[in-house]
Amino acid sequence: MTMSVPEHFLKDLEAEGPVPEYLKDALVSEIDFIRDTMSAVSHSVGAFLDTALMLITSTHPQEEE
Repeated sequence: MTMSVPEHFLKDLEAEGPVPEYLKDALVSEIDFIRDTMSAVSHSVGAFLDTALMLITSTHPQEEE
């Protein structure tokens, strides 16, 4: 069973009148917050993954008996 999507389904989301300036500022603020959060998460996860990869790939010479 396939769902049919109207050709211009995003037209319903368009504002019918002028958008208030405070709403534009709020939207930009939310986008900046999401971008900053993603940046912080990627730095944290990146550092963790770098450390984990370094521990996994590090080679220690085995002592001969």
